[in-house]
Amino acid sequence: MRHSSFALFVLAVVAAFLPAAAGARPIAFGESETATALQWTACDGGYQCATLSVPLDYANPASGAISLGIVRRTASDPARRIGVLFMNPGGPGGSAVELVERISLPGEVMARFDLIGVDPRGVGRTEPISCHSTMQAYFAADPSPDTEAEWLALEQAAAAFTAECTANHGALLPQVGTRNVARDMERVRIALGEERISYLGYSYGTTLGAVYADMFPGRLRAMVLDGAYDFFSFTGDEQLRRQSVGFEGALDAFLANCTGTCPLARGGSPRSQLDLLLARVEQSPIPAPGADRPLGPGEANVGVSLGLYSRTYWPMLATAVSNALAGDGTLLVAMADIYLNREPDGSYPGANDVYIAVSCLDYAWPSTTAAFRPLAAQAIASAPHFGAPNLLQSALPCANWPAPSEPLTPPHAEGAPPILVIATTNDPATPYAEGVRHANQLATGVLLTHVGEGHTVYGHGNSCIDSVVNAYLVSLTVPADGASCEPGRSTPTPPPPAKPARPYSVVLPEIAAG
Repeated sequence: MRHSSFALFVLAVVAAFLPAAAGARPIAFGESETATALQWTACDGGYQCATLSVPLDYANPASGAISLGIVRRTASDPARRIGVLFMNPGGPGGSAVELVERISLPGEVMARFDLIGVDPRGVGRTEPISCHSTMQAYFAADPSPDTEAEWLALEQAAAAFTAECTANHGALLPQVGTRNVARDMERVRIALGEERISYLGYSYGTTLGAVYADMFPGRLRAMVLDGAYDFFSFTGDEQLRRQSVGFEGALDAFLANCTGTCPLARGGSPRSQLDLLLARVEQSPIPAPGADRPLGPGEANVGVSLGLYSRTYWPMLATAVSNALAGDGTLLVAMADIYLNREPDGSYPGANDVYIAVSCLDYAWPSTTAAFRPLAAQAIASAPHFGAPNLLQSALPCANWPAPSEPLTPPHAEGAPPILVIATTNDPATPYAEGVRHANQLATGVLLTHVGEGHTVYGHGNSCIDSVVNAYLVSLTVPADGASCEPGRSTPTPPPPAKPARPYSVVLPEIAAG
């Protein structure tokens, strides 16, 4: 599953941030490195664009360079401008440039900050990775194989993807990990001439933000991590297993809500109806006359996953499953295409390529595809519907990836200002418990709980969350650690009183159970 949230604009430039003249003196980077000031040009119907050359390999700067694609939306009230707000939508694989050009944040934030989008390595305008000519076969393969033939088909699809990425981007693949993306952000900060930055990251963007805060804690003014997850404390297969449990929880909530006029409730138990559909597509594809291909097990799993990302998708999901049971898989295929950003001509953008490429670097994985088989069985035991697909679609190519992994370690960001971490109680992609863990890892983490459904929440119309985040970003007003935004409330509920300490002999088994 992607960890992404693609949250769905310019007036006069502040004089202090006009482009520097050609040949301007380089700006100091750390103790020995330099970065050149940005040269802004008008672009994209009202935005400002720039590029910045940075080392391909920071450990060996002489080995070459890559060009970062950057966009800026200037503050709508320049006289009251606070500074810059870097943004990242998640993924990995989401375009920060597209996010800045599409998002509409609360007015006070748009008025007071220049919004900055830097496409991460391999994404959009920054050396895009393209190795997805076989992506259709990869996501069409049965993602929960239970026969040798199904395993071989999935392994062959993964091998074809890996081979194409290796041929097309052999030099870039070892350099797209999150640490290098954080280093790129720091280079852009310097080129902007900003002493400190504010940051808003969604989903995987919370990982990038936390890594940046850990590496450059003194360069932060404020940081909001929405849809946070502990991507640091586990091997790749374990964090995907834990995420799959989150999707199972979201599925449970969807099925429990499917009553009355819900289409799946008309034929019996909604759960039994869903399971019947998944069993049918295992036997043979279901026709999808409004799509360019039938509904197979791969499309079914991805389409159902999309339907769990937001409560607003639940009616569409119920209708799609009901239609497929009646013999028309068109809507569920369309939902899979939306999830994977598939183009009308059947092609795919590079987001899925980048997701796998970054994941293969940032986490530890088995070194053979055979080793994934018992891990898939363990994942199914924890999450029957999503355990194997989440693991195998996300990571099977990592077994033979051409670049060695450099697993991320838990960030602590000692010396950073308070970091606001938002976790949603029934978030399918980044489960609540993992958001709590992430907040606790950070030395200055402050947890804000959103009681509700869906993946990420700030800027999506929740008045309580928006008011807290706005006050934090604009005035640096930090909420009480553990406060919550509950349904029907426009202001946060204070955190509950601290619980009395319990004997270690009681706590230890709970820790061991994970």
